[in-house]
Amino acid sequence: LSFFANFKAFDLRKVSYLTKNDKKMQSKSIKADSVTALQAQIDQIIEHSFQPTLAIVFTSPAFSLTEITNTFDSRGIELFGLTTAGEIVDGELVDSSIVGLVFDINKDYYQLHFIENNLETLFKTGQAAGEFAKNQFKHPALIIGSGGVVVDAEQIIYGYLDVLGEGVPIFGGLAGDDFELKETLAFTHQQITNNGVVTLILDNDKIAVDGLAICGWEPIGNVNTITKAEGNIVYTINDEPALDVFIRYFGYFDNTEVKGKPVSSVSAQYPLQLFREDGTTVLRSPLVGDETEKTLTFAGSVKNGDKFRFSIAPGFEVIDQTVSEFGDFNAEIPETDAVILFSCKGRHAALGPLIEDEVEGIYNYWNKPMIGFFSYGEIGNTKGGGCDFHNETCSLVLLKEK
Repeated sequence: LSFFANFKAFDLRKVSYLTKNDKKMQSKSIKADSVTALQAQIDQIIEHSFQPTLAIVFTSPAFSLTEITNTFDSRGIELFGLTTAGEIVDGELVDSSIVGLVFDINKDYYQLHFIENNLETLFKTGQAAGEFAKNQFKHPALIIGSGGVVVDAEQIIYGYLDVLGEGVPIFGGLAGDDFELKETLAFTHQQITNNGVVTLILDNDKIAVDGLAICGWEPIGNVNTITKAEGNIVYTINDEPALDVFIRYFGYFDNTEVKGKPVSSVSAQYPLQLFREDGTTVLRSPLVGDETEKTLTFAGSVKNGDKFRFSIAPGFEVIDQTVSEFGDFNAEIPETDAVILFSCKGRHAALGPLIEDEVEGIYNYWNKPMIGFFSYGEIGNTKGGGCDFHNETCSLVLLKEK
């Protein structure tokens, strides 16, 4: 009888284990205006038989990241996080908040990676992170977050792509800091960095990761050529001083002080639309004009020989156009378990209150738990193209267990 009882108990435990591992991924969105409120929400979720193993959190830097990371670490929840310049949750725009998605997901389906930008180049940082991802799953998919106000994320992305190839799904964004332009941070449940990259690596054979990056800005004028550039600083356009070319087009370039930092007041209005070899385009926003050197500094790198047209801030119709394009994407992928949105802070500045209609329209297509934030740069696939680094763009990510 004793042997039978022990055997029965063992068998029940085995059944429970299999049931837990066989169930599908679940996700819930959270929103809090304090760390205490965050802790209470998570504990309430856990009490209702939801067993989170992973969280994605976007938070205003006004909150203690140490307290936030400890909140998840002490509850055994792994964490991917970024600071923000405004938050999004379930179709709503919020400020000075903590928003997140918590997932009850099989731990075998994902891996977190943390790396500081202390290698020789940012390209090598991307390569190192890519090598780690490549060794985790046969078909990885990545969500990337970077800290660092002046980081050249394009070089990091190129490093990933050099190792993983063009077909790997890669999405993400650069952290914000409520437009203080002082320090942006990426973090896990155990680490925080203002000069490094956090990667959430998903097994794409188990978790479908799909997405699309859309800008909606309209090109204007002739095609121009960047004739001298280093990183994100452009010295000449069409062999003329870059700042002079910009002023000839638009009449002025106004550097204003934002939180003590010089930033162009026109950066959200007239970004460059760069042409890629595959026929797609990406935007680069001008941040600073140097009146002495006659240079333009952009929110992302460019290179000698790049072709571009200037573009103009869109009118009201861009919201309908952007939402419609995401509607086409919804027709292709109508089902998802969770939605993540990386939207540029410059886009927010250009569109103003209209951005609320865009976010709500996107949410209504899938009507699933959704979070996002206003970023200092976006990572994602353009329609008909591969992964790239963007400005002034809305990058959407869909997650669904297969």
